[in-house]
This record gives sequence, structure tokens and C-alpha cells, in this order.
Amino acid sequence: MAEEQKKEPRISTISSTFKLWLVAIIFFLTFFHLYAIYNYPQARIISNEVLLGLVLTLVGYLWIQELRDRERLQAINLALIKAQRQLEHAEIDTIAALILAEEAKDPYVRGHSKRVTRCAVELAQELGFSQEQRKTIERAGILHDIGKIGISDAILRKPDKLNEEEWTVIKKHPRRAAEILEPLRFLTKEKEMICHHHERFDGKGYPDGLKAEEIPLGARILAVVDTFDAMNSERPYRKSLAEDAITSELKSACGNQLDPGVVSAFLGLLKKKPSLWEREG
Repeated sequence: MAEEQKKEPRISTISSTFKLWLVAIIFFLTFFHLYAIYNYPQARIISNEVLLGLVLTLVGYLWIQELRDRERLQAINLALIKAQRQLEHAEIDTIAALILAEEAKDPYVRGHSKRVTRCAVELAQELGFSQEQRKTIERAGILHDIGKIGISDAILRKPDKLNEEEWTVIKKHPRRAAEILEPLRFLTKEKEMICHHHERFDGKGYPDGLKAEEIPLGARILAVVDTFDAMNSERPYRKSLAEDAITSELKSACGNQLDPGVVSAFLGLLKKKPSLWEREG
């Protein structure tokens, strides 16, 4: 800790008041010299060379200090940006820990968010996403089901088909997730992906009935890997599906529930990386 504090840049810039005094001195010397030349042309109170030397020295000193101050301020700004990012990571980690703790209570969804995140990041890389875009997908993946916090376990773990009232509650969770994350203003793109990861490619999804390209690409990626993990996991009412059955279901969902291009890329990825089939928790 002490070592980190030593590395932190210190604010030791020259005060603005002192700089103003130096400027005032330069102005005064110049004015005094011109006044003396005009009113006492024969008197040589201070030579032009000496005055020029003084003025250049003071101006040079101010210029050097200004450069040093700018470097210090840049270092301070970088330190503040680093601290802000650390705070953002801490906030996300705290929320993620809460989500994983909630999932751990249910053996059927334990590790779901981590698996969705892993598959989503791999798929984003397969689709040519930049490192920063993959980080956005990663954050959206781990947080995508936060809207389910607060929904009754009786609904979430119900072994039978949900009735209309229960289904209405479930359909609110993407919007609720965006509302929960609203105070975290740096998660703008993530909130958009999370809010729309249950939209359907044919426009029959929720919460806004977006279709095709209207749905953010990140949300379409989450939709594919979320659907995949649901079929690849056991539920109270069924066993996990076989690999052939999952592949067939994903293909059948192309164009109606899921984006055909994203599904195609994901199926290719599953062939290249069969470890994605493993249910790591």
C-alpha cells in the first residue's frame, strides 16, 4: 500500500497567483524601460540587453514551469481515470458476486451466467469483435440475468408450465435489469444488450418487440448462447438435451427466434471448441 502511494503523482504546480506576479513584473519592467526611454532619453537606467535578458529569463521560466505543470496534471488525470476504472470493476464484481450467489442456490442454473459469458466472449471473438467490444459482451453476459433477482423462487423453479400471470412477471426481468443497472452510467451498451437479449429475430420477443437488425448485435449473441445453455442444462422438468438435438433446435430457431448469422457462427465455434459443451460452474 505504501509503495502504491509513493507512485501516485502529487499536485505541486506553481500557483496561478505567483505566475500572475511574474507576468506583472515582466509588464512593469517593459513599461518602465519604455517610459524611461521616452522621458529620459539620455539616461541609461537599464540597457536593452539586460532588459531583454530579464524578460526572456522570466518568460522561459514560466514556459518551462507550464510544461511541467501540464505533465503533472496529465499524470494526475491518468491516475484518476485508473481509479475510476478500478471502482467500475469493483461495482461490477460486487453485482456479479450477488448474481452467482443467487444462482448457487439453484442446482439447475448454477454457473449459468458464467457459462453464458464464456460462450458469448468466444462467439464475439469469432465474429471479429475488438478487445473492448469483447469486454462489453463479457460484462453484459455476467449481468444479463440480474433482473431475475427479486422474482419469487416459486416462479423461477416451477417444474410445470408457467401460467399467464407468472409469465408476465418473467417477461419483466430484462427491463428490470436495465433499471437496476441504471445508476452505473458507464454500462450504456451493456444495459442495451441486457434489456433486449429476449427479443426475437421475427419481432415476437420482449420487452419491445424489436426484430432483425433492430436488435443490438450483442443482444443477438446473448440470445443464442443463453438459449444454448438452457438446452444444455438440466431443468426440474427435463434432462439436458443431447448435442445433436441442441444443434437441430438452434438451426430450427434461425430466422424466427434467433439471428441465422450468429447461430451459424456459433455452431462453427462449437465444432472448433468442443469444450464449450462442458457445463463448468
